[in-house]
Amino acid sequence: MHNSGKEFRNRDKVMYIILVVFGLLFLTIYFCNHYFFRTFAFDYGAYNFAFYDYAHLRSSLCPVYHIDATFLQDHVSFTLIILSPLYWLFSWLTGTYTLLIFQTGLILFGGWGVFKLISLKSENKYLPVLALLYYFLILGRWTAFTSDCNFAIMASSLIPVFMYYFERKKWTAFILCFIFILTTREDMALWTLFTGIFYLVIYRKEKERRTASLWIIFTSLAYFILTFTLIIPLLETPGKKFLLFNYSMLGENPMEALIFMVKHPFETLRLLFVNFSGEPLYDKVKTEFYLVYLLSGGMLVFLRPQYLLLFIPILAKKMLNDDPIRWSVELYYSIEFVSILPVAVYGIISSFRSRKLQTISGVLICLVTLAITTHKLTGRRELKWWPVEKYAFWQKEMYSPVVDISAVYETLKKIPDDAKVSASGRIVPHLAFRKTIYYFPRVDDAEYLVVFRENDTYPLNQEQFDIELKKYTDSEGWVTGVDGGPFLLLMRKPLK
Repeated sequence: MHNSGKEFRNRDKVMYIILVVFGLLFLTIYFCNHYFFRTFAFDYGAYNFAFYDYAHLRSSLCPVYHIDATFLQDHVSFTLIILSPLYWLFSWLTGTYTLLIFQTGLILFGGWGVFKLISLKSENKYLPVLALLYYFLILGRWTAFTSDCNFAIMASSLIPVFMYYFERKKWTAFILCFIFILTTREDMALWTLFTGIFYLVIYRKEKERRTASLWIIFTSLAYFILTFTLIIPLLETPGKKFLLFNYSMLGENPMEALIFMVKHPFETLRLLFVNFSGEPLYDKVKTEFYLVYLLSGGMLVFLRPQYLLLFIPILAKKMLNDDPIRWSVELYYSIEFVSILPVAVYGIISSFRSRKLQTISGVLICLVTLAITTHKLTGRRELKWWPVEKYAFWQKEMYSPVVDISAVYETLKKIPDDAKVSASGRIVPHLAFRKTIYYFPRVDDAEYLVVFRENDTYPLNQEQFDIELKKYTDSEGWVTGVDGGPFLLLMRKPLK
């Protein structure tokens, strides 16, 4: 008994070491991406502006957008409102890195949840450690770095913790996790709904957990209906309609989509696997996704079909969307899968009768996953649209600026904290803690205009960007503050 207790304490130490190692690595990646101006106006600039805005008890029109809309109109999310006190607690020290640090903390919390959950299911001392490693090794964990900060990453990280507290019957902590997950995005209620169905199936004979499962189902369904029938219509204006329901193959709204899926189940199933965009470029995108995650352990889910309930909503949300990039392994569009796969895969492995088979299976899954992730990050992907320096910590490009960083930061210090600014996409996230920050070419009443001349022209091409910028460099109403070659600061002349 004494030796067993010592073994489990040692296992916990290994868990904390893994969390520290990956935590430091992830923070390094996030720090480099932001410090070297590789974060973007969409989404991190908008997130930082909303974070600042809510902290000042406002819900302003988000000037980062090129239309008049609040952040809440674009994302039916109350997360940043909940987190807004963190601005006052930490931003004096962590500045515009605050949300990236918080997101990293949630990712690590999710890893802790995976470890604790598998520890409940198996007495195999190696299996929880392997599950934790697997959580950090899956491809989607790394491609998500290209998306900087995102509510899907935050919410998905809490799902294993949510499940752990459910299993332990720690109801207060469970409810807090549940509320946080529901309020991150309008679609998370569908995932928690199916999680409740999953638990209802496996705990149908246990009264307390069965009751809790029914409560999850009812609350999730009620919140989802409330969001789409009341909250979204209240937030809409003639100039800003809700545009995130992009499922034209199914219908114009969730109710039409549900009716279509009920009436046409086989067609719905077919759509999960085919390219319906009409563009041959995307013919193999869905196949690549399925191969990556089935080979990275996902095939084990079919040994326990009840686990498929956890994947139905996120698979439908991903593969039935109109935008082919969402079908792919790119960006954060697999983050739900990489957060829940460790729970399912290693939960299934823990049910194997032979402890030796458990360990061998767990090790093999980690090794195969590492091989696939390495191959995809360093080799060929169907849609390789994003620069490797966003995640490739092993390459010097991660740590190499493309401009004179010290000169850029010295220039940004010349801009007063309360000034109205228009900036190019990579600069916006650094200047978003202010009442007014525009995303160039939107200038409006900005007092300062600061841009990178090249490699930062989105949503314009280089020629269009140069034409727009010339309007201000040639204008008598603006004076050059700093011209650092690839970097330019203009100041509006005061009215006489």
